[in-house]
Amino acid sequence: MERFKKNECYTRKEIHTLLGGSIVSYLPTVNRTVVAGCFRLDTNPDAPDIILPGNGQLIKKTAELFASSKVIVPVFIKRNIEKWCYAGNFRVSNLRTDKDEIKRYAQRTGRTDISSILYLEEVN
Repeated sequence: MERFKKNECYTRKEIHTLLGGSIVSYLPTVNRTVVAGCFRLDTNPDAPDIILPGNGQLIKKTAELFASSKVIVPVFIKRNIEKWCYAGNFRVSNLRTDKDEIKRYAQRTGRTDISSILYLEEVN
């Protein structure tokens, strides 16, 4: 049985209660396993298909963990304060660190902190 209904919104507390992990991290983890993706459109305008991790050490490490584990997780997009809408189940199809590719996304988004690019694919 599905825990979440597509396009329905949940609070981070509800997501945490069902899946565990941090209520603030973009990739909540439990025992070094990513359990969800929670993305904001202001920093990831192409979410849920393309995620642009920042350059903080934990942020980069979690992105690499997500990419290497091939785990399938529920993904949520922030729509408003305490309103995270379920977009479906996704996994990483590719992690890119090409500087020219990152530069293109940085110019497009106005961000200067992009460390990599996570390409996600929906899994039904």
